Amino acid sequence: MNNVVSAARPKINEILRKLMSEMRITEAELARRTGTPQPTLHRILSGSTRSPRGESLSRLANFFSITISQLIGDDPLPNERIPGTHNPNVRSWASVPMISLEDVLAWPSIKETMQETNWSSWTTTDVDITADTYAISVRNETLNPRFPQGTVLIVDPTVRAEDRDYVVVQTQGQRIATVKQLLLDGQDMYLKPLNPEFQTTMLGGEHTILGVVLQARTDTRRNTQRVAMKEAVE
Repeated sequence: MNNVVSAARPKINEILRKLMSEMRITEAELARRTGTPQPTLHRILSGSTRSPRGESLSRLANFFSITISQLIGDDPLPNERIPGTHNPNVRSWASVPMISLEDVLAWPSIKETMQETNWSSWTTTDVDITADTYAISVRNETLNPRFPQGTVLIVDPTVRAEDRDYVVVQTQGQRIATVKQLLLDGQDMYLKPLNPEFQTTMLGGEHTILGVVLQARTDTRRNTQRVAMKEAVE
């Protein structure tokens, strides 16, 4: 009688979650980057489907630079694989700390204390970033209609601002930063508020540009729910 018990083969959902964790990529992000319908991906991750379609498996395996056999657990992941690597033609996702518009005024001095173990608010981005990149969330309607409430802005303070860039600005005497659009007219520079109720002003010594907005990410479903709730109240 053979007393050797073979190790259980890892399931595809276990392998996929491991790969996603290494890259810090969410289910929604993976679905978007691979073109896999999110309901399909959710069923794979939850283990509710035992035989995913070959097309879905091919997209996922290609993204993580492994074979389908390795993805479904028939073959082990290669020993030479570097955790977190993926298809070089697909941009990787990086974690960025979420801070408030008040915290922006003290950036980057406060970033030295931020670690994933002691800072609870993080987001991810697929744009090229530096060590000083941060993210802010639009908390009210002052940046409508360009950036609806709930929009996450990825900001880099090391990038040189150019004409029509959206920038984070500190105004002398103000205890909170704002977001405006930079307009260049020859040698003159102007700050255009996103709120049409305010006037465009010339960029002067009382203003300091604290960063350039690299990317704006909006959760359209949540924003739709906010609008519906507001209309219901009104």
